[in-house]
Amino acid sequence: MKGTGWTRLPAGLSLCAALSLVVFPATVYFLPGPFDAIDAKIYDAKLDVRGPIAVDPRIVHLDVDDRSVMKYGMWPWDREIGARIVDRLTLLGARAAVFDIFFPSAGKSPSGDETFFTSMKTSGRVLSATGLVITRTGDRNEKIRTEAEDKSRALYRKAWPVLVPEPFALWRTVDLPDSKVPLVPVIKNSQYVGHIVSTPDRDGVHRRIPLLVTFKDRCLPALSLAALVSCLGTDPKNVLLTDAGRVSVEHRSGVLTIPVDSDGSMAINWPEKRESFRSYSVADLLADESEPALKDSFKDKIVIIAYSATGTTDIGVSPLYSQFLLSRIHSSALNTMLTGQFLTRIDEFPLVVPMASLTSILFALVCVRIRHRYGILLVFAICGLYGVLVMVAFLRWSCDIPTAAPLMLFAVSTTTFLVARAVSMESRTDRISHALERYLSPHMLHSIVARDRDIDLSTRRKELTILFVDIKGFSTISETLDVEYLESFLNEFLDAMTRSVFDNHGTVDKFLGDGLLAFFGDPVELDNHALAAVRSAVQMQRELENLNRKWSAAGIDELAHGIRIRIGINTGIVVVGNVGSQRRMEYTVIGSAVNVAGRLQEIAPPGGVLLSARTRALAKNNLRCKEPQTIKVKGVERPITVYELESVV
Repeated sequence: MKGTGWTRLPAGLSLCAALSLVVFPATVYFLPGPFDAIDAKIYDAKLDVRGPIAVDPRIVHLDVDDRSVMKYGMWPWDREIGARIVDRLTLLGARAAVFDIFFPSAGKSPSGDETFFTSMKTSGRVLSATGLVITRTGDRNEKIRTEAEDKSRALYRKAWPVLVPEPFALWRTVDLPDSKVPLVPVIKNSQYVGHIVSTPDRDGVHRRIPLLVTFKDRCLPALSLAALVSCLGTDPKNVLLTDAGRVSVEHRSGVLTIPVDSDGSMAINWPEKRESFRSYSVADLLADESEPALKDSFKDKIVIIAYSATGTTDIGVSPLYSQFLLSRIHSSALNTMLTGQFLTRIDEFPLVVPMASLTSILFALVCVRIRHRYGILLVFAICGLYGVLVMVAFLRWSCDIPTAAPLMLFAVSTTTFLVARAVSMESRTDRISHALERYLSPHMLHSIVARDRDIDLSTRRKELTILFVDIKGFSTISETLDVEYLESFLNEFLDAMTRSVFDNHGTVDKFLGDGLLAFFGDPVELDNHALAAVRSAVQMQRELENLNRKWSAAGIDELAHGIRIRIGINTGIVVVGNVGSQRRMEYTVIGSAVNVAGRLQEIAPPGGVLLSARTRALAKNNLRCKEPQTIKVKGVERPITVYELESVV
């Protein structure tokens, strides 16, 4: 209803504000798990929609596959074969030989081990993998558990002196299992040693990798980061953690900045195809060591060597594939860094969730001024636009904007507001309906509610048509008629008069003993309120004829000859609206136009209808009237022109 929007504001807006500004943000901040799980699935879908990405041709895989096992026997092989692999790759000009294979214990022969160690040292391009047990909780000063102190000391010397700024809370090493840490000679003769710790999300999907893990007061790089530093020909001392949430790698051509989370993890931009990187078999590499046919295949390449033969357990789940070789984590992460195709995660705080809260409050402020159904459509429109923004940001700028928390915050708070508003509106509609039942017909009330028509009950000036009706000689009848008959007579009469008003969409103002005051044109607008009032008067006369026949047959002497009514109708400017005191309000009309209508009723002939000139002018084409008369009306200085109604066309 007009002018009442802000009266529905406090309760619904307060509830919306509480959810948007306090309850939901606190839930997201302290219980992020459910939202992160949903965002992870949305992230996977965005990767799937994104399509192919660039793949750096410098990254290749060298697999210990089924053909290699058939040729060189069951794994693990004698380390002499590993030495041949290193020598061959060095001869072919590989930039780095990255072993995604553990060498935790002595091989099949001491001579094979020594040959392998010598080849590693001679090459100077071998990177080795180590396993760790890491955590993000507990005491950071806790001593690392290990079964081999010599391995721990060697690994510490290979760790990088990276300073960790305050905003970061990196994964930290808590245990060095002897079965996953390379032999001391392997560590010493490797250019770098990188961890291959798997950190899948709670659903088991690998989406990111910790680039740096704290190891005492130093950091161990991921195998992919170690390969990057080797490829760029820089020094680990040029690897820095910046306050801006980046891993910075300075090299000859500039500075590479890698966006990471607060725990130092980088989102992997997974290639579209399962096997996006060129791969070779060890059997092919060692087929003819004197033949340089593979030189172009390995020259200046970063070669990742891993076991992939049947029966391998080195299988994981990526966002795009349910099964893939875990060694492809390193190549995909390395490709992300080399090509600069980083995915930047935007945190929920301090921007996204507060913006969603503000949008919810603004929605409530806007929605209170529009229709309820438009508010529902607006919720869907805003959610849809946000979804488009999220997708465009990912496809265009590689920004991963949180989706679940802000959308759920907005949807829950706005839906709660809409429900609260609907309940408030329903309650208010019921109250208004009860208030208007005495003025409007049930049919009109139903039309107002069903069509959501606007009703204005505020006090204002407006042109309306006023109708007064009264019984001629009622005082004489009331003095002689028994009280029980008088009550029945008045109830039937006023019910018929009220029905005549309601049938013509008028409003009953008040009952005046043996008559009533009605007006037309408010609170519901009418095309021609003057004509509606005249038609109501004609219907009153017909209703009275029926009542007279009924009363004549009832045998009541006072009513045996029937009764007659006088009706006065005037159109003019009045004050209409709720008028009264704080204890009692009445929806009524006041003004000189009302007084004129009352005077016309008093001088109207019995059984007749007297109209003012303004009423006749508005309903002129539908009426037949007698010749106009000019009369003097009490309370009005100038004479007025009136018409006695003959019929309505």
